[in-house]
Amino acid sequence: PPGSLVVPDCYEQYLSSLSPGQIPQPLVVAKESSASRSIIPLVDHQQLVECVIDPGSQVIAMSDGICNELALIYDPEVVLNMQSANGEIDKSLGLARNVPFLIGNITFYLQVHIIRNPAYDVLLGRPFDILTESIVKNFANEDQTITISDPNTGRKAMIPTVR
Repeated sequence: PPGSLVVPDCYEQYLSSLSPGQIPQPLVVAKESSASRSIIPLVDHQQLVECVIDPGSQVIAMSDGICNELALIYDPEVVLNMQSANGEIDKSLGLARNVPFLIGNITFYLQVHIIRNPAYDVLLGRPFDILTESIVKNFANEDQTITISDPNTGRKAMIPTVR
């Protein structure tokens, strides 16, 4: 469009600056996309459940299907308007309070919003990161570990994530 500024690709500029026959330095770049990562804690002392790690989410959320399998009780008076990544807005069904999640040898008590038919079983958002003081370590081969701390005892655990 008129008046717009086009910024040239810096690596292409670098390549064009090389002398004939000069070998360019390799450039490592990011992939176009990477798979989300999950952990698999024991939820409510009953069932191992895949939990997607999503630090971009403001809440911890669970599908109504998993909630029903676990027979969790939730408060239908605490309802949020939830906007998904695709922009759709749905109301949550309610809030399950103090749901135990056993990760390694540490039990965390989480406040979990129940959602009808999401694309995940459990989504662990920022409240999880804050409670556990999580430290995420990513590796070039796409592995990831999370170090978590028990806010009550100070114990720490390093857990690998899964794809």
